[in-house]
Amino acid sequence: MPKNKHEDLDWIVNQLDWEGNCDPHFKDNHYLEPVPVADTRKEGYTDRWIVYGKIAGEQLFSAKELTVEPGVRCTVRDKGAYGLICVQGLGRINHQPLNSPKLIRFTELTEDEYFCSEQGAQSGITFENASETEPLVVLRYFGPEVNPHAPAIGAHKKNRI
Repeated sequence: MPKNKHEDLDWIVNQLDWEGNCDPHFKDNHYLEPVPVADTRKEGYTDRWIVYGKIAGEQLFSAKELTVEPGVRCTVRDKGAYGLICVQGLGRINHQPLNSPKLIRFTELTEDEYFCSEQGAQSGITFENASETEPLVVLRYFGPEVNPHAPAIGAHKKNRI
């Protein structure tokens, strides 16, 4: 916000998208549920779209959640670069350690975040769950227009497994 507008309440209130926020079909136009990328449950993993659709006609970002069952290894290919965070479990990503820390102490390094280049994503990244009991869950966040064929808002109504 520009410094000269800090006290301008009219300007501040007009920054809201009143038409969008008062949409009588707000839920239909914005609600997202996970949508499977494919039915890979028999292979021991599930890849799902968790953020998808367009905002004012633009795909500003998208995200997928990968869940790998205990002892399973899978290779996933994506269209473009992404940031990754491990939110549950213990395993490997292309032979590098990957785990969701239970406790992070000040100055400690963690093994829960990675960046994947476009070339790497298109070639395929291998995830391996090293746990005997717990799923390995990672979130992959993509930038603008990386996934032009991602589902549209409302896709969860017809894409259930």
